[in-house]
Amino acid sequence: MRGRYNLLIILLIFFVMMGVACSNKEYKNQELGDETDQADADSGSYWPTESWKEAIPESVGMDPTLLSEMFQHIEEENIPMEGFVVVKDGYIVAEKYGGDYTVETPHPIYSVTKSVTSALVGISIKKGIINSVEDNVFDYLDPSKIDNMDDWKKDISIKQLLTMQSGLDFPEQTKENFYDSSTWKEFMEGSDPTYFLLNLLVRDNPGTWNYSTGDARVISRIIQEASDRSLSEYAQEHLFKPLGIQADDVEWPSDRSGTSFGGTGVLMKPRDIAEIGYLYLQDGVWDGEQLFPEGWVEESTKPHSDTGGNFDGDKYGYFFWLKKINGYNTYRGMGLYGQYMVIVPDLNLVVVQTSSGMDVDPLLEEYIIPSIQK
Repeated sequence: MRGRYNLLIILLIFFVMMGVACSNKEYKNQELGDETDQADADSGSYWPTESWKEAIPESVGMDPTLLSEMFQHIEEENIPMEGFVVVKDGYIVAEKYGGDYTVETPHPIYSVTKSVTSALVGISIKKGIINSVEDNVFDYLDPSKIDNMDDWKKDISIKQLLTMQSGLDFPEQTKENFYDSSTWKEFMEGSDPTYFLLNLLVRDNPGTWNYSTGDARVISRIIQEASDRSLSEYAQEHLFKPLGIQADDVEWPSDRSGTSFGGTGVLMKPRDIAEIGYLYLQDGVWDGEQLFPEGWVEESTKPHSDTGGNFDGDKYGYFFWLKKINGYNTYRGMGLYGQYMVIVPDLNLVVVQTSSGMDVDPLLEEYIIPSIQK
């Protein structure tokens, strides 16, 4: 009897220890990468088309203590983080979800949508359906639908839309309560918002930067006319599918004319957003396929317009914000309530954040970039 009793005690201790180990690993995987992909991290020979692989921070030269302190800071300060993914050298080294969101939940990305649209312009040029960003808007759209055509408006280029220098009077950030205005209502609910936008008056200083979600809707319509399919359909075929992003994991609304929103409205999973960031880190190449024209990443993420310090970013590319953090150049898609896709080329780093009101820059400045041991 004593022998059987001792055996039961040993088995009980064994299963308790296994439960603790599994519990610890589950908690760890919610925050820091898993050691199971260490060999892959050393070889650097995979693409995350099927799924992302994880690596422990040390394997890619990052200090896990600082990353753990970052998540502790988020929790202690009750910061409304709802999704957070850190990719270094092609491997997820830190990841966590909050609120009602999990790794499987698409999240509103608001104006990060604009950066996805920018990528689709590059793909459209690579595919030959758009010749150049210098193309005139009315090479693709119908000038007869413009009631107030003038010298400025007739020469608007795709590049001016991408850099928010179209000159169209869409005062999204300069007019108080703009989102309650009749202009915004018509833009969101009207029968054909693209031509509503193109019929707006031209601003007094049309060659200067003016934040405009409207400019991105016109880009969406241009790709639709050039490809004979909506921007969301074009994205699925030529961007999401090559990256392994599933159609059911993306929600992309359209307006009443059937034109996909180009500047807001998309829902995506943080891991999928990170794949788009990683595509940029790879200069537009994915698993041997060149999706963007050569040089597109450099061209679209260099300064083309001056924002005057708007959102702490002085310069703007093709629907990308440009900002220096801790001495490193970054470019990012940025959306309302703290949605970010941040790329730091010199550190081979992508950081994706979804939230309901959280600034990513303090986390980059105080934890993520300092954790990289160079």
